[in-house]
Amino acid sequence: MTELGWATVTPRKHVRHQWAMTFDVNDPSASRWACSVCGKARDLGLARRSRNNGKRGRAIQRQRIVGLGGTNLAGNNENLDGISALFAFESKSGASFSNRYWSWLKGIPLRGEQIGVLIVTDAPGPGRKARSVVIIDYDDWKDLHGE
Repeated sequence: MTELGWATVTPRKHVRHQWAMTFDVNDPSASRWACSVCGKARDLGLARRSRNNGKRGRAIQRQRIVGLGGTNLAGNNENLDGISALFAFESKSGASFSNRYWSWLKGIPLRGEQIGVLIVTDAPGPGRKARSVVIIDYDDWKDLHGE
């Protein structure tokens, strides 16, 4: 149980926090935001950073899709962030970026106007079809296909 000053809250599982301003009866200046269901204190700095990171991610997504000549789709479309005449786009940023793939791609020796292309294949074993992905630098792709 958690003591909030004016009420005792019994922790329980819930889907969403219900944030409410709590006051201490003995010290009215010691107010804070806390969940009225579980008593968890709200970290306003964390909330601000999360909001800013989300805005930054969506801005990067928009910039990259439009930069390739696509149309960024508003809303939360599952596995579809943008479209163009030839391509459907899904954009990821942050932790999903593979530094291993990046170093392999940038380690390809190039001559003249060549463009590095990394092919990564998963060969799961007998009776299972191998699957591959092709990785190319964004700027090289934009030079070839962007507008």
